[in-house]
Amino acid sequence: MPYPRLFRSFFVLLCAPAVALLYTSEVSAGTLTCPDQNTIFLDSFDPRLPTTQLAQAGPFPTQASNGVTVRAGRSTPWAAVYPAGSPVPRPMLIFMPGFRISSAAYAALMTHVATWGFVAVRVDPDSASFFPSHPAMVLDVRAVLDDLLAPAALSIAVDGARIAASGHGLGGKIAVMLADVDDRIDAVYAFDPVNTSSGNPDQPNILPQGINQQMIPFGFAGELLDGSGNNACAPLAVNYQNFFNAATSTSAAYEWTLDGASHTSFVTNLDQCGVTCSLCQTGTLPTAVTHAFMRSSTVAFLRTYLLNEPGLCAWLNGAELPVQVDVRQRP
Repeated sequence: MPYPRLFRSFFVLLCAPAVALLYTSEVSAGTLTCPDQNTIFLDSFDPRLPTTQLAQAGPFPTQASNGVTVRAGRSTPWAAVYPAGSPVPRPMLIFMPGFRISSAAYAALMTHVATWGFVAVRVDPDSASFFPSHPAMVLDVRAVLDDLLAPAALSIAVDGARIAASGHGLGGKIAVMLADVDDRIDAVYAFDPVNTSSGNPDQPNILPQGINQQMIPFGFAGELLDGSGNNACAPLAVNYQNFFNAATSTSAAYEWTLDGASHTSFVTNLDQCGVTCSLCQTGTLPTAVTHAFMRSSTVAFLRTYLLNEPGLCAWLNGAELPVQVDVRQRP
């Protein structure tokens, strides 16, 4: 890889307070210090200007394609959106949906990410099953990744040294599991991930052992409204906070709590969600706030930790975060 993980870890320290120069697993509520003087931003944009806020569409026109990957008799559909005609390889985000939710329910987020210079791929591993095998889903996603990294798989090239995984709910768990077994994954950003477990090998408990040795950057956005009650879609005992708490070896980790959001607030195309979205709580935080946060924080996280771009900390734990968002970070 042209930018090995040790380099990325060093870069993270450039964007952290001086006390973080000596690594600690302690959790901080402080604010990162980002370089803001003479900063050179990539792709000729300055996110500090009102016309280039990260929640708005980026500078890249996009195109799309889709396909199906077959592994061991299992078919996994995928849909990609990416910068049109890019002359250079672009970094990739691979995204898995929540339990029994189509990945089409997140199409708006994927398109937004692509406008900021990324190949954004949504994958539907075993979406029809009530009792899917999580390890098999991980293998399905790895097979999709293999296909997309093959020469001429898309009309532009993918930068195989800069890949992040993401997902919502169960998809967030699959993203963490994927990173644990596939060193091509350089960062994970999960939305309200749930460590769903039945105690058998098909639905394993992955915390803390599935994440506590991983050194890559992590982001976990979540909510507490769906943490208890009869229809708890993200129970407190297995929610995003548990993922953050388990990520003790990471070079950087964030936990964002959206006050008033629900589990399905993180679905950006609600008309594609189906029955599942009617089973969770109804959020009190306007979905426009949640979705704007998702767009801007995803872009900031990916450009910081895949492209090594400085100066985007305001969207991760600073002044650009909505007032309804609380953040913890490590280190």
